[in-house]
Amino acid sequence: MANCIIHQCEFMPSESCQIEGFQPQTDSEIDWKLVIYREATEEDLEESNYLEEEGDLLWQATLKLTFCPYCGKQLANMLQSTKYPEFSYEDFRSW
Repeated sequence: MANCIIHQCEFMPSESCQIEGFQPQTDSEIDWKLVIYREATEEDLEESNYLEEEGDLLWQATLKLTFCPYCGKQLANMLQSTKYPEFSYEDFRSW
């Protein structure tokens, strides 16, 4: 069973972002990601037929991390160089 951990950082904004650690198996490395998102407001509901209520996700972007960009704490146990960043962007405002 997968475990999800939230990195608590006093320097991180209190809304619209968080740092999540995901561990697919108990003996595997934790995969840390910065998750930035925007939640729907009443105005967004009027503009989109795909949203149902305030607080629904409009969009979400994730970026794989090794260190916390706010406090500098090393999150990943193993440091690996990469040629390209691992990221994703999802837009939930339409199909």
